[in-house]
Amino acid sequence: MSVVVQMKRRHMDLLEYPEDRGYPTDYLLSRIKGRRGLLIRDWRPFVYDAVPLESLSSSRYRGLISIKSPDAVWRFLVQEYRWVYVQMNGTLRRIFYPFFLYTELRTIFICLRHAKEKSAWRTDELLAASLLSEEIKTVLATSEDISAAIEGIERIFRAVSQNFGGLTGLLDEEGLRGVEQRLTNAYLVHTMGTDLHPLIRDLFTRIIDSRNIMSLFKYQRLDSKAVPLFIPGGSIAVARLREIIKKDDTFAVTTLIRELTGIKTDTPNPTLIESSLYKGITQFLRKTGKHPFGAEPIMDYLWRCSIEAMNLGVLFYGKDLERDIVTAELVY
Repeated sequence: MSVVVQMKRRHMDLLEYPEDRGYPTDYLLSRIKGRRGLLIRDWRPFVYDAVPLESLSSSRYRGLISIKSPDAVWRFLVQEYRWVYVQMNGTLRRIFYPFFLYTELRTIFICLRHAKEKSAWRTDELLAASLLSEEIKTVLATSEDISAAIEGIERIFRAVSQNFGGLTGLLDEEGLRGVEQRLTNAYLVHTMGTDLHPLIRDLFTRIIDSRNIMSLFKYQRLDSKAVPLFIPGGSIAVARLREIIKKDDTFAVTTLIRELTGIKTDTPNPTLIESSLYKGITQFLRKTGKHPFGAEPIMDYLWRCSIEAMNLGVLFYGKDLERDIVTAELVY
């Protein structure tokens, strides 16, 4: 077996690989078309009602209403992604594998947070729905503490690439947030160096651009001390971002956002910038998703599900905030 094949097998082993039922792509597209109708389209009733989430009457959210927690929202999203993944044939799974694994990084981070808080039962609930491999689930569920969990995650990911090294030492230096950033950045760099479907490559390019712009903004406007480590692979050259820092051009962020998304932001703030970047990706996928066949409508649906989950999380966190503030954070 060649080294290339071995590396591909190790990469695929980071997620479960259920039996391929051989469903044609048209079958999945027809099922998704029906489920798309269940997505929330009008968020205004949930923002301005006295108890917004009580309006969620669909059976799809019945369990979520009783739980009312951001982690529950994420678990519902993971369950929906599992359903789509299981319906996919082998060809589609290979196309979407990088995206599913990218989303499951958040599952890892939530479980690491629970390990830090010693909330094992909350980890078990999430992992039951997760697409992560049994090896990763075992590490997250059985590690004695957060250090052991991170060490186990690093070991597994380093079997794919040595670029995932150094996670364990970051916990003491930069905390869990530093670990999350390093793993995410390493994953994006690694993934962009693989053979991606053009749509998935375009999506990750936009994700990298968004993360780099947010890093630039935080450094310039939020008095961040450490110079950001920009991720290569986006449409905005890293050299250009570094030049912006060198010139101390604090208005460049608005120019970058307009170039990427077409959205004009005169008075940038973290919420407005982040929502603008999400809206830009949403518009891109909505446009490509109008193609009736292939990967595009599937990716559009998966992204819409993630935006719906993000908006529900905003409603949970913002239940005591002014409605205008909550509205500004929602992505339509």
